Amino acid sequence: MPQYSWHNCPALVRAQVEGFVHAIQALLADQLVGVYLHGSLAMGCFNPSRSDLDMLVVTHAGLPAQTRRDLAELLLELSGAPAPIEISFIRRADLIPWSHPAPFDLHYSEAWRGKYERDLASGAWRAWGASQQRDPDLAGHITVTLRRGICLYGAVIADVFPEVPSQDYIESIRSDVEEALGYIRQNPVYAVLNACRTYAYLREGHVFSKDEGGAWALQVLPSQHRGVVAAALALYRHDRDEVDLMPAALDAFAAYMRGEIPASLR
Repeated sequence: MPQYSWHNCPALVRAQVEGFVHAIQALLADQLVGVYLHGSLAMGCFNPSRSDLDMLVVTHAGLPAQTRRDLAELLLELSGAPAPIEISFIRRADLIPWSHPAPFDLHYSEAWRGKYERDLASGAWRAWGASQQRDPDLAGHITVTLRRGICLYGAVIADVFPEVPSQDYIESIRSDVEEALGYIRQNPVYAVLNACRTYAYLREGHVFSKDEGGAWALQVLPSQHRGVVAAALALYRHDRDEVDLMPAALDAFAAYMRGEIPASLR
């Protein structure tokens, strides 16, 4: 299956993203600073059968409760039609000065769909934003946006996002990969390729996609772990279920990475 970038993505995906951006412009009006694409579609490895649309939205001011409701309804409508959306809304004032974990106003992914539907039905949405929320993953998302992201609307990336200190980015990606390695048998493709791209940054400073991290790892890992990486890449690129990722090989890869990732920081 082909992989895509923003510039050659399927027409339905482009229409989904452009429709979302237009709707955001209408909802937020002069409060909107910009809409930014990061992740697989920005980095040229978007797989329509498995990839999310990863975005950040920056606003001048915080979001009123009714606006949060309107955004939640929009995301429930557009996410998954055809691609799932993962997105965070951030106030510009919460970016500078930088703090980690960074605050956010609203977050959505398909994992949140059920909660949003329940809150909209019960009226609990009125309490959204009552307390400040922070997300350590934003250090990673913003670093990728600065290095590889695409401005879909608004102010240019370099004028909006601050440089994230390396230690904050490392903390963000390390905590994510450590969690993923813990359930490597349940989600092997994500765990293997995420570990590879994390290792690539820690060893050589590369900000890679999962696909690029896997390709890099095939050149540098010991031979006994390359088969796991090659199989994960095949699944990621082609959405093939027939590739067999043996539990013992996955466990050995996880053990190796748990040793190598901390060692690469010495």
